[in-house]
Formats: sequence, structure tokens, C-alpha cells
Amino acid sequence: MLTHRNYDIPITVDIPPKRDPMASHNEKAYASELARYNKRLMEYEEELDSLRGQVDLLKAEAIHDPSTSLYSRSYFLSRLNEEIRRSERYRHFLSLILFHVEMPSQNSTHEIQRAIKRISKELMLGLARGTDILALYSKRQMVILLPETDARGAQRLFERYQTMFPDNGRRMRYGTITYPNDASNIEMIINRLQSLSEDLFRGNSATQTQHGETA
Repeated sequence: MLTHRNYDIPITVDIPPKRDPMASHNEKAYASELARYNKRLMEYEEELDSLRGQVDLLKAEAIHDPSTSLYSRSYFLSRLNEEIRRSERYRHFLSLILFHVEMPSQNSTHEIQRAIKRISKELMLGLARGTDILALYSKRQMVILLPETDARGAQRLFERYQTMFPDNGRRMRYGTITYPNDASNIEMIINRLQSLSEDLFRGNSATQTQHGETA
């Protein structure tokens, strides 16, 4: 504090502290380090967003087949297990219909996928209800899960599909499995489904349709 001698009045003057050159250097270093940190943080956030996108894609692919947009086989098996437990608890029937699409052997994978897409749309319109699940079981096969449906109900649903699309122009074979008549637990159902799939590939089935007519 300085005192003015003529008037003897105290006058306060703020005297800036002496600047330390090292402090200035440290501030610049800190600012530079902070900038580098912020840049790395932005890079990590971008990488995290990319990883989230990849995880979302993997989840979608785990649920849907990317080539046909139908539910995947793994998702179908997961839902089948849930529906079997629910059927056991409430003593409901449950049926599966496995469809095999017959096409010339020289047809390309793209042509097969296109046929699967078309038939799946027809099946959803003519067969599936809100609780039904239509999935891709194999390259040429689709399976539909019908909760609370017995064998007669599954047959009626397929007949309705035949009525709606009598000239689909493709040959299909199909077979049905009903819980608990044909199999009483999830393991037996999966084994029966696999056996039915192999039979359909070999050309064996209880029912074969062409242009909507039973052959």
C-alpha cells in the first residue's frame, strides 16, 4: 500500500505479482496436453460409436437372416424353447410347419433367396398370425412356429394359404410336428424337426404341393 504525502490519504494500488517464466511455460504445456487429451477422447468416442454400430448389426443378424430378412434359425430355436415352456405350463398345443422349396439344381443362390422371399411374404399373408414366427431353417427351407395350434389347426392354416395363392408356380413339400403328440420336450422336437428336414431334402414328405394342389 502506498501513501500520498501531500494529503496524507492512504491510496491502495494493486501491484501485479512478478510473472514467473516457468509458470507461463507450465500453462502452455498444460494447454497442449489438454488439447491432446480432448483429441484422444473424441477419437475414443468415435471408436465407441463404431463398436456400438457393429454390436447392433450383430444383434440384428442374430435375429434376422441378412439375405432374406426372415428370422434366423438361432432366433427361431430360442423362441421355440420359450414357447415349449409356455405350452407345458398352460397345457397348450404347439405346431411347426416345415416348408421345402423345390427348385432346379442349377438355380443360383440369388434365385433361391428371391424365391424364398416371395414365398415367405405369401406365407405371412396367408398363414401367419401375430403370434406366429416364420424363420429360415436352411437354404431351401422355412419353418413356421404356431403357438396354441394343434395338428388340425396347422393343416387348416396351410389350406388357407393354398386357397389364397393357388398358382404360386413353385413346387413345395412340407411336413408338420405337433407338441405334445409328436414330441413331448424340446430335445425331441428339435430331433424330429431335423429328421423332417432331411426327409424333405431327400424328397420324402407326407404332403407335396404343386400350384396349390396336393400331389
